[in-house]
Amino acid sequence: MQRSLMMMMVVLLLAGGRSVQAEDRPERERLSKQVAKLRPPAADFAWQSIPWHTEPDTALVEAKAEGRPLLVWLAGGRDRDGSPLERC
Repeated sequence: MQRSLMMMMVVLLLAGGRSVQAEDRPERERLSKQVAKLRPPAADFAWQSIPWHTEPDTALVEAKAEGRPLLVWLAGGRDRDGSPLERC
C-alpha cells in the first residue's frame, strides 16, 4: 500500500498541475499503467466488508447470538475524546 501511495505522489509531482496536452497523453497513459500494476488487489480490502459495530451493546448481543468471540478495538487520545489511551 505504501508503494501505491508513493507512486501516486510521483505521478502528482510529475503532473505538476499542468493541463494535459496532446504530447502529455502517452506519458500519462504509461504512468497510469504503472500505477495500475502497483494498486493493491481487492482481496487486500476484504476487511471493509466486515459488518463492524460502533455500539458495544449491539456487538455483544450479536456475538452471543452467533456464539462468536467479540473483538474490541479501542483507539483514542487525550486531545480527541478524553480517553487515557495514546494515539496509534
